[in-house]
Amino acid sequence: MDTPQVLLEHYLKQLKLPTMLREYAKLAEQCAQEGVDFQRFLLRLVEVEMLERDHRATGAAHQGGEVSSREESGHLRLLGHPELE
Repeated sequence: MDTPQVLLEHYLKQLKLPTMLREYAKLAEQCAQEGVDFQRFLLRLVEVEMLERDHRATGAAHQGGEVSSREESGHLRLLGHPELE
C-alpha cells in the first residue's frame, strides 16, 4: 500500500466516513472506466455516504417512531438522476 492510500484510509477513519472508506476504490475505478471527472466522482462518493447515513438514521427513527428532518424536506438527491450528470 502506498503512502497516499494509507493516509486517505487513516483520514476517512478519523473523520468517521465508513462508507466512503469502503467504497472509494471501487467507485474510483468505475468512474475512471466511465470517464467521469473528479467533481462527479467526489459527488457520487459523498452521496453514497449520505445515502448510507440516511438509511441508518431512517432505520433508527422508525424504531423510535421519529422521522428525520432530511426525510421530511425531501432534500436527499439520489444517484443516477439526470440533473446530476
